[in-house]
Amino acid sequence: MNQKFVRRCWVGMGGVLLLIGLWGVGKRELYKVFHRCQRCTKAAPTVANGDKSSPTPYLSQPSAEVLKGLEERKKNPTNVKNREFSGLSVAPDLGTDRLILRAIEERDIDALAEIFADYETVFMLAFMPWPFGHDRVVDYVKNISWNMARGHSLYWAIALPGADRLIGVIGLTLEHSHDRAEIHFWLHKDHRGKGYMTEVARRVIDYVFRDLQMNRLDVNHLSINIASQRVIEKCGFKLECERDDFAKKEGKFEPMKFYRILRREYLKE
Repeated sequence: MNQKFVRRCWVGMGGVLLLIGLWGVGKRELYKVFHRCQRCTKAAPTVANGDKSSPTPYLSQPSAEVLKGLEERKKNPTNVKNREFSGLSVAPDLGTDRLILRAIEERDIDALAEIFADYETVFMLAFMPWPFGHDRVVDYVKNISWNMARGHSLYWAIALPGADRLIGVIGLTLEHSHDRAEIHFWLHKDHRGKGYMTEVARRVIDYVFRDLQMNRLDVNHLSINIASQRVIEKCGFKLECERDDFAKKEGKFEPMKFYRILRREYLKE
């Protein structure tokens, strides 16, 4: 066989392989860019404030006091002076029947520290260590801010209209590549038993499926946390499984329960 012909064949095959390699790299990079853009779009969601004229309104009309509080916040939006807390301002203001969900602010750290000073509250939060002092709360809020600035999560302060003092927190961990989110929440012990947590969770669930367009929402709790279980069941989550020895609390392994809601179930598509 002619050596020149063989050489040309090898050169041709090398060129084909090179083109295939370049195509694969280019396709992968385009895929990354697409999902980065998608993540950025979802990381800055539109504000839904409970107004019935909104394209994705909350299912229940907030009270006049809540609507007034939301209007006041529009006039005086969150002003973050510390760069380490700048990501917190990503959270849009939302309203429920009786409560306002607003951005967590640096001034809320003391109120958060008060919540986490309660042993029972921290014990029921599966992955929170004890004690959870003021310095840890500062680091915790900085971590939330960092993740929110990058579109990895959304967290809100739960506040009563008028007082505007943080009485709890509700948040989402976001997995944009899978259109999935996980919800987390806790409330000051003095405000439990009033239906606040169920009300707030329902508002955020509605926001997850109607505004963020997520496909799946997950939640979990320590099996001994009956209060969280009641909230989760009232919100329509379906139990998927219970895992033994999933969390370690004070040297003892505790089981946890895992639930989910799918978008098609929530919207009844």
